[in-house]
Amino acid sequence: MTALVTSDLTEQQRELVRYIVVQGKSPEEAANLAGYHPKSVYRTLRLPAVAAAVSESIQLDLAAVGAPLAYRVAKSLLQDEKVSARVRADLSMKVLDRAGHITPTRKDLAPQHKAFAEMSRDELAAFIERNQAEIDRFEAELASRAKDVSTQTSTEPAFLA
Repeated sequence: MTALVTSDLTEQQRELVRYIVVQGKSPEEAANLAGYHPKSVYRTLRLPAVAAAVSESIQLDLAAVGAPLAYRVAKSLLQDEKVSARVRADLSMKVLDRAGHITPTRKDLAPQHKAFAEMSRDELAAFIERNQAEIDRFEAELASRAKDVSTQTSTEPAFLA
């Protein structure tokens, strides 16, 4: 554990966190080894500083121990021809995915549409440029549907004239 994780803890709390995270002891067993009463361990584990230390210690342990170990196990399974081809293929996809080499999904391949209100000025200009022919077609269709109201007869109400 780093000093950042344990700086706000007592020595007894540090031992409790160490027994739980590093040695994999149950909370009750860790409480006994760290000198806590078994019924008080859960109250101690809910203290913000202790809970943060457990969480951060788990993250550090995963990065330093868990991930390299998992990688070695995955690598040995991938290389073991006794393991079924299906399991090795599935594991291969998972390893590639975790390494950032993922196959794009249909969603990833679909064009991303932002709302006009979310677009920058440059994005709006690029959108208009890409879609100018369609915009012109819509404007022509709207213009063809328009009624000329400038030559209305005098029998029309005044507010329409």
